Amino acid sequence: MEKDPLLDYRGQTLLAVAKTGSLTAAAKQLFITQPAVSQQLNAWEKELGFRLLDHQGKKVTLTPAAKRLVDYLNFLAHENQKMLDELKRQTAPLRLGATLSIGSFLLPQVLTEMIAQNRPVTTQIGNTQTLLNQIQRGELDAALVEGDFDHQRFDWEEIGLEPFALFGSQAIDRPVALPELFDYPLLIRESGSGTRQILEKWLQAQGSALTNFKQVIEIGSPATIITLLKDGVGISFMYRALVEDDLQSGKLFEWDLNELSIRHALYLVTAKNSFFKDQRHQLAKICRQVR
Repeated sequence: MEKDPLLDYRGQTLLAVAKTGSLTAAAKQLFITQPAVSQQLNAWEKELGFRLLDHQGKKVTLTPAAKRLVDYLNFLAHENQKMLDELKRQTAPLRLGATLSIGSFLLPQVLTEMIAQNRPVTTQIGNTQTLLNQIQRGELDAALVEGDFDHQRFDWEEIGLEPFALFGSQAIDRPVALPELFDYPLLIRESGSGTRQILEKWLQAQGSALTNFKQVIEIGSPATIITLLKDGVGISFMYRALVEDDLQSGKLFEWDLNELSIRHALYLVTAKNSFFKDQRHQLAKICRQVR
């Protein structure tokens, strides 16, 4: 049994006896002698003013009072561990994940502000599903994502809304209808990415699917997709913030698609009931300020 640095040694001894049901087994678990276990608990009984153990030959059982005390000590041990984990995270760098899209247009600004505030941070880039899995495994403290996720399984804060639109390398002055796009090569992100989830969900709402397009090219990098668009290859759906400079320079154009009007939420996500709650509020505030 791993020792709790915040729990009284006598409390740890009683927990060991409760777990093993034996003074001898508890002594072995704690790497002390059996007489030392007895002495510790006898002295604690006198200090507490009630018995902890009933002795029946070599067998011991917990008194009703001791059972209640053990429940309380287990609760304290659990809370102690959560507190220690929080304190360790406060002194260690924040492990922050971001999707590829957010990593391109928001993460640099967030990092600039965190560095200015002297906040240690490490970052990791991945698609939405990968980052959510890492949060659940405890490999990330928080992640900036834009894809759909189960809001009941995580704690989260909305940090903004971002326009999601259709882009190509040539200007089209008139609104276009969805069926007119099916002959164009469609450049899309890989499965698990937030932008692909948004597109697939929207297409489904229109009674269409990716299979309606004659040619679909899956690319894992937003930067590569943007380069191909500027080279005149195909069309793509993405966040406007990713191509803002190219729109201003005339290298890319936003196409007015009749049925498309999406402003999608961006989220800061942490594990459910994480002790990172206060830090999440602070980080969400930074995200909103730099947008």
